Amino acid sequence: MDPSFDAELRDDFLVEAGELVERLGEQLVDLEASPQDAELLNAVFRAFHTVKGGAGFLNVEPMVQLCHHAEDLLNEARNGSLLIDAARMDALLEALDLLQSMMAALAANDAMAMPPPALLVRLTPPKKGAPPAPAPVAAPPPAAAPAGGAIDDSEFEALLDSLYGSAAPGTVEPAPVAVAAPTSNTIDDDEFEALLDQLHGSGTPAPVVAPAPAGGAIDDDEFEALLDNLHGKGGTPGQASASAPTAAPSPPPAPAPAPSPAAPARAAAAPAEATVRVDTARLDTLVNQAGELLLLRNRLLTLAARNGDSSLSSTVDELNRVADDLQNAVLGMRMQPVGRLFQRFPRIVRDLARQLGKDVDLVTEGEGTDLDRSLVEALADPMVHLIRNALDHGLEGPDDRERAGKSRRGTVRLTASQRGERIVITVSDDGRGMNPEVLRRKAVEKGVIDEAQAARLTENECYELIFRAGFSTAATVSDISGRGVGMDVVKTRITELGGTLRVQSRLGHGSTLELTVPLTLAILRVLMVRVGDRLLALPLSNVDEVFELRPGQDSLLDGRMVAAHRGRALVLGDLAGWAGVADGAARHVVVLHIGHLRLGCLVHEVLGREDVMVKPLGHLFAGTTGVAGATVTGDGRLALVLDLAGLADDSGELLPALRMSA
Repeated sequence: MDPSFDAELRDDFLVEAGELVERLGEQLVDLEASPQDAELLNAVFRAFHTVKGGAGFLNVEPMVQLCHHAEDLLNEARNGSLLIDAARMDALLEALDLLQSMMAALAANDAMAMPPPALLVRLTPPKKGAPPAPAPVAAPPPAAAPAGGAIDDSEFEALLDSLYGSAAPGTVEPAPVAVAAPTSNTIDDDEFEALLDQLHGSGTPAPVVAPAPAGGAIDDDEFEALLDNLHGKGGTPGQASASAPTAAPSPPPAPAPAPSPAAPARAAAAPAEATVRVDTARLDTLVNQAGELLLLRNRLLTLAARNGDSSLSSTVDELNRVADDLQNAVLGMRMQPVGRLFQRFPRIVRDLARQLGKDVDLVTEGEGTDLDRSLVEALADPMVHLIRNALDHGLEGPDDRERAGKSRRGTVRLTASQRGERIVITVSDDGRGMNPEVLRRKAVEKGVIDEAQAARLTENECYELIFRAGFSTAATVSDISGRGVGMDVVKTRITELGGTLRVQSRLGHGSTLELTVPLTLAILRVLMVRVGDRLLALPLSNVDEVFELRPGQDSLLDGRMVAAHRGRALVLGDLAGWAGVADGAARHVVVLHIGHLRLGCLVHEVLGREDVMVKPLGHLFAGTTGVAGATVTGDGRLALVLDLAGLADDSGELLPALRMSA
């Protein structure tokens, strides 16, 4: 790799190539299921070709070699010479993994090794009458154009070789073949790709016809020059120029500086670009400032209500409307489609299904649902655990499914939707479902609960046992499951994100795990309450309801204070004792759900809902149990934002400071 290349060009290449590589995993799995899908095959080919072109511009030789061999294999499939079977797909997926590793090394400016020769051999398409070659060879000499307007397959391949740069790096590429244009005035996708390659290079820097303008578009003169290079100069469409030699095009104008690797993608764009890339640090700064404006808005609303001036109130109401619009616009900039999360999973499902010996179809719905970009990354690992659980524990093997009267192929379904200010993602399977009695027995055997507790569990509470630490129904320990870790970590992580995770199952028909998370983590909607002289902010996503405790409604049960509410015993939590303030007459109950735990917190006053921005408390308060941060209220006071997940221990029991006794 040339150490003198510009870091900005490298970063542009990594961003745009990264987007292509992200989609490649899903596209390759789809291609394995539909190997004759020409559109999909072309999309995969173009992705490898585009990455190769950018890597060649940056002189990243290992990446060029890897992409070139993958490109060769895919090109043979495009020509109908071979079919992408399971073995070739394994090689392509291995090449994709290696390509991702190379991009990570490039981003870190680390040394990069050449691709393993064994992988290059597997990627090399078979040659008739000759053993497969581990590396690309020089292109054949250019052939003269036929007298007529059409060209045959071999001549078109020669043209592609000269345009796409099939010669091994370091060798001199032959001149492009001058070919008469087709009878139609239009050009197809392959020809347009060839035009772009002539302008921007196909893997190595090359002179261009004319310098591209700063906007990335090309004007009419440059496009005419490209057509002249491909089809010959002069004459009408379908006829080569009589004055131009047939073996090579007329000399182009003086070379101009080669454009960046991002230029090919921009060349076909409209003159006015519709999007612009913004560094995430700048975006986070904008979100933080919008949050500060939100706090000031809350203070102004409070002051206007106290002042009683109608003109001031009208102005503040207008400011409130504008601030809301700005907040929504800024938060919208943080959103990404959940499809960016879902596209990681087809590869995981394919590999795990083969490892388990199961036939599995993955179905995704709602990929266009928008989600905060920070949540897209945060949900990746929990979702992997849920999918692995569905394949390993949920779906039966093909023979078992057939005996049960089902299709031999199982189905795992991922869906995403928005419900109000929450995003709901479900992972469902059409497998064996869960047996509550088996879950009870396993929980007792593993010491998660005792027999008395198991006997009192409802069916839904039995399903929640899968989220307990140390619980597993696997008979043997493998590298996939059986150690009793994973699902408890998923539950903890989802709760930390302000979300919930629930299970539905039907024996013999399958299971559904539903997780809900806030639409965004930048702005938090809370319920403000007063406990003694302290203000506490409870995340509204965890609040079910609020009611006033009547005399005689609370009682002692199994050594705990509970309230009779909606026909059930609701465990009461002592927020005053936890906050270290005088209890007094706290008669308001805020009903919270914390994971599978349902808790009634006693507070002195419920103040109402607010949109707040959570500020960290600093290193002196790091690790404080139950506190996520702080915020400033409308009247300028400080309120602690509670981390409700921290109010319960790993087993789902309340912290000792919250427990109430008689």
